[in-house]
Amino acid sequence: MSAELDELEEIARVATLKALEGYPLTDEMRQNLTLGVNFEGDTRVFELYIAGERPRDALVISQTTVDRKTKRVLAIQVFNPPRRDKKDAKGAP
Repeated sequence: MSAELDELEEIARVATLKALEGYPLTDEMRQNLTLGVNFEGDTRVFELYIAGERPRDALVISQTTVDRKTKRVLAIQVFNPPRRDKKDAKGAP
């Protein structure tokens, strides 16, 4: 990972932890937490999700968008209950 991405990830981590205060995560959910990142122009979208057996089984907990130039958090979305990742849910019942 690049130094810039490491810095943006840390910014997103701090903001996400604050946004998730009080979120009902079970121990099993915590064991399966995974962080993904999407590159969208000058922003990076960090997605915290619960990994599933298959990619379409993943449950998204939150998305945090960080501007790579200003290093500012632009948006945080917390999904309670978690939602299926739309990209991977194609064709899923």
